[in-house]
Amino acid sequence: MSRPHLAIVHNMSIVSAPITFAEKLADHEAILQGYLDTHVTRNHSELTIESERRFLKGWFENLIIKDDLHPLGERQLLIWEAMSPITGRQRIVEFGKGLVSADLKVRTVQGYLGKLRRLFEYVLECPYIPGENTQLLVAKYGRIEQPVLEYDYPIHTLDSDEEGFVLTGERLIEFYEFIRTTYISNNQKKLPVSRDYTMIVLAAESGLRASEILHLDALKPHRDLFYQQNSIQTRFGKAASGSGKRVRKTIFTPFAQATMRVYEERIRPNFPCSKENPALFLSESGERISYQTMWRNLHVIAIAAVKVGLDLPQHLSWHSLRRSFATNFMEKQPDKVWVLMDLMGHLNPGTLHRYVRHSQSYYEKAIEEIVGSLTSETS
Repeated sequence: MSRPHLAIVHNMSIVSAPITFAEKLADHEAILQGYLDTHVTRNHSELTIESERRFLKGWFENLIIKDDLHPLGERQLLIWEAMSPITGRQRIVEFGKGLVSADLKVRTVQGYLGKLRRLFEYVLECPYIPGENTQLLVAKYGRIEQPVLEYDYPIHTLDSDEEGFVLTGERLIEFYEFIRTTYISNNQKKLPVSRDYTMIVLAAESGLRASEILHLDALKPHRDLFYQQNSIQTRFGKAASGSGKRVRKTIFTPFAQATMRVYEERIRPNFPCSKENPALFLSESGERISYQTMWRNLHVIAIAAVKVGLDLPQHLSWHSLRRSFATNFMEKQPDKVWVLMDLMGHLNPGTLHRYVRHSQSYYEKAIEEIVGSLTSETS
């Protein structure tokens, strides 16, 4: 072969067609959906999955970058661009600074950064683009790395949420009494609000999650109330990653039992489908009550309680009532932490610690007792 022929071959180059934004966006969404699907296999609730999807989708859509090839000259950020060396890290640093500047709670900032870190960890562990012809992500779009580091998380400080309080003792009794004597009396829909009152009592007296309460059954074959054994069970308890729903029993206090008896005998039978639908708590249409309805009704009750002067946590939620149970239990049974862990469905003390929030008066009384015992020992 002559030298001219060799020169022609040497100067030839393969020109690949640029990847369209539509194809890039499809790859981005396929990777994101692959990550969200892992929540399903890990038995995470629909609410958790939807919250994760909403945050991640919104985060990428709201980060706009310039792109001369796009018809608008700009477009949303894509997953592998968020993970690109140097620039990906710079974006995360700026995002973290923005969250802190907005005076968000420490746990909120940690939560947002955690959502991103978990997504990027998944991509690094499974660096493929799902589809009929699975492609290696780095081969198509270049090198990627984890842009969220442990140094990005704000240190744990006492924020406004932790300085707050939970309903315990007399405050909790006052809340019960307001609903029972004032709110129900002044409400035309006595059946639904009586049902809501029963759920609130059950949440604060048993420590069950809202998702566990709405799945309770009143009819056989899966009745979950055991008056004789002073216990109530959930067959839909939160479990460890990768395992099925966890069956768990918790205490059924005398007050909760008395409230529940009235509900089962006088309130529930008046709801549609009460003899056919096994759900303990029914909607006005005779279906199992939804989490959205539970959340909305508790919110309305809390607003009404604050208007008449009750001192409530700033954002009273079903989880707040779960904290009430944990705190009340520990103040009455401080030596039974392992029992409380079982009742709450917690696998480690660290998780339980976030639920127990003693009042300032409790701490002051405890300090007085400790000082008193030390004084008596030295005298």
